[in-house]
Amino acid sequence: MSTSSSSSNRPPSRRSVHGVPTKCWCGKGLVIWASETKENPFRRFYRCEVALQRKSECHLFKWEDEAILDEVRMLDAKVMDLVHDFHSLSKTVIEQLDSHKTCLLQLEGELRSLMANSVDEATRQMKEDIDAVLSSNITTTHLCDNGGAYNFAAAVAIVGAIAFIYWKLF
Repeated sequence: MSTSSSSSNRPPSRRSVHGVPTKCWCGKGLVIWASETKENPFRRFYRCEVALQRKSECHLFKWEDEAILDEVRMLDAKVMDLVHDFHSLSKTVIEQLDSHKTCLLQLEGELRSLMANSVDEATRQMKEDIDAVLSSNITTTHLCDNGGAYNFAAAVAIVGAIAFIYWKLF
């Protein structure tokens, strides 16, 4: 499709369209045309389907190269926004990680202290228990001391039990 058009003889547009247009503001579809003017030979443009039939009405007109440049600029702006958002998010995440690291180090110190205290307390309690058992065994040994014959009989019983188990196994 080809028609003649230039920026000097087109009526002023109602509103500016950024990027590549998809429809005219009247709701009709767009057609891509090529200019046949001396100022813009073979330059492509978007034009509303209705505008060619109703020349007195103001419908969408946009040069294709300008529309593509607008689209690229809008995408560049979106990319820059995303990069900015990414850097902000990265900074926030790093700050939060540092904060969590500090908290974890504090908790680690507290846990080490608690564990050291628990080990010290358990050691102290174990020493007390061993001392109590030893002191009660010493007292019991003195009370139950039946002499050498008792000890000899116990040793013979133990050796006999070991011999019996050995004989049964082999």
